[in-house]
This record gives sequence, C-alpha cells and structure tokens, in this order.
Amino acid sequence: MRKVARRRAFTLIELLVVIAIIAILVALLLPAVQQAREAARRTECKNKLKQLGIALHNYHDVYRCLPMASGRDGGQGGRRQSGFIGMLPFIDQGPLFELIKTGGVNASVNGNRAYHGFSWVPWDTNHKAVRTNLPALRCPSDSTSTEQRNRGKTNYMFSRGDTSWDHNPPWNGNGGRGIRGVFLGGHNNGNSYARALRDIIDGTSNTVAMGERIVAKRNGNTVGLGANAVGIPQSQYRVDASVVLGTVNQLGVYTTNTRRWAGTRWTDGCPSFTGMTTIVGPNKPSVSQGNWDCHDGIFDPTSHHVGGAQVVLADGAVRFISDSIDTGNLASHSPVRGPSPFGVWGALGSIDGGDTVPSDF
Repeated sequence: MRKVARRRAFTLIELLVVIAIIAILVALLLPAVQQAREAARRTECKNKLKQLGIALHNYHDVYRCLPMASGRDGGQGGRRQSGFIGMLPFIDQGPLFELIKTGGVNASVNGNRAYHGFSWVPWDTNHKAVRTNLPALRCPSDSTSTEQRNRGKTNYMFSRGDTSWDHNPPWNGNGGRGIRGVFLGGHNNGNSYARALRDIIDGTSNTVAMGERIVAKRNGNTVGLGANAVGIPQSQYRVDASVVLGTVNQLGVYTTNTRRWAGTRWTDGCPSFTGMTTIVGPNKPSVSQGNWDCHDGIFDPTSHHVGGAQVVLADGAVRFISDSIDTGNLASHSPVRGPSPFGVWGALGSIDGGDTVPSDF
C-alpha cells in the first residue's frame, strides 16, 4: 500500500512569531510612510504658496499695485472683502470672479436675490462665492474644519507685519501709520490704500508677503483681550507679547470662548480671518484684542508641518520659517517706525524698518 505524505501545518507558536514579525515591520515602516506623506503634503503646500506669489506679481503687473487685504482696490473688492477676490483671475478662478463681478441672481445660492457686483459682505452665505471652497487656498496637511461648514476656507494669509494694532487703519482714521506689513486694510468708501512693490524699501527678498495658518476649530488657540478677558488689563491693548504668552502658559490653555475665525472665510478681509503677523513666531498663540471678529491682534503663522510654517516672500520665493526663529524682545509694544523689536522675524514683516535680515534666516 502506498503511503500518503502528510503536509505539516504551522504550529500556533510559529503563527504568533510571524504575526509579531509583521507587526514589528509595520511599526517600523509606518512612521517612514507618514513622514513621506507629510513631506509630499508640505511640498504641495509650498507649491500653492508659490502660485500665490506669482499671482501677486501678475496682479501687480495689471493694476500697478498689490491687492488690499480688505476693502476695495481697482474696483476689485467691496466691503471687508479679502485680497483673494481681486486675485481670482490670477489663480485660475476667472469664472468665479466674473460671477462676482456681474452679480445678479446667478450669484445667489438659491437664485432669489440679485446681487450688484461687489456689493455683498463675506458673511452672507447666500452668495455663491462665500460658500465656495477653493483647493488652491487649502494646505493639504490641515484637515477640514467642522466650523462654519457653509463657508469657503483658506490656510493662506496676507501679512500685516510686526504690528498688533491698526490692521485696518483707514477705518479708524489712522491713515496707515501702524501698518508695517505688505498689505493694508481697506475703506468702505472705495478709497485706495494699496501698496506697490516699490513701497517695500527693505527689499522684496527680505519681506514676508503671505503665510499659512491652521483653519480655526472649536476650542482653538486664540486668547481674547477684551474687557475682563484672561486677566490682561486693557492697558495692554497694543499687545505686549510676553504678557500674552505668560498668561497662556499660566492658564495652560489658549482659549476663552468657542468663537474662532482663522481661515474660516477666505472672502473676509479682516485680519482674524485672512491676516497674519510677524511677532511671536510660528505656532504660538493667536491673540485677538476683543471678541469682535474684526479686532486687531497677534495672528502669527501656524501649521501642521513639523518645526515651523511656510511663507512666501514679496519676491515670490517660498521659505520655511522655524519655530525657533529669533523674535527679539517680546516685551516691546508694536513699533510705528524704525527697526523691529521682534528680531529677525519682526524684521521680515516690516517693509521699511531698515533692518538687516540674514540670508540664512
């Protein structure tokens, strides 16, 4: 009789050993895969900022000025509308710009309201532009916010420089004296306060034009500086950054309420929505001087990129700014003229401070 060869099966111990080996390999490979994916996302974010830098220069070629961060310039914006409105034709969004420009019922979500061109406000969710999400304005490393789902968002911000006040100077009669960054706030009467590249005296390669911020989420990182908020006296309304950071460290949290604004409306020109500053450095607390969403404050870049955040300079170059960049004397108040007290980071925000910026910042 012929013997039938019996196939020997794996023992339980052998199976457990194989499973353990696979688990170890996965544990070793997963961080590398995640790092590779984040590197790809960071590169994509860099490319988007680069395209925005090119769009700024193309806009400047057409209008001989840069867009205003908020308001009207060259007929391209209305009340509190951000600089992105005028930039739409330069970021492959010509049809959306024409929709805004022509208005009518076509610009309405429900088709029951006729808009008159740029005469709308960025919190009107019945306008198609307000509800439109543009992939060009989103960093792939930042997950979609659950806040204000019916409003288009952005991770990219216009620099107001190294000042925590007077971000919208024409509105309060200060004539732009406090703004040291590339972009100015606007005015409801249509007056132009836009800057041109020639106004960047410190050099376009030494001045930040735009940067990124994480889109706000519930219980986000903003300290309100309104009356009786977190114990900071109103004498600090021009924001002593060291006091703010000290208060945050003492409390262990950054938030005083659930109203958050950063990036939740790409159409809104107020600095809390689409503005950034160069004061305390990347990935530090954001600070509003009150509970109104158009208050000034500290809105430095934030990101999910490890170790810092990306900015685009006024010459169109994209740079990664380390969390540890020199921020000088954070006990200083916001400057009005002259060199920035906030170190290399502050100097990068000023267009005419006369600062010397090292090439390896």
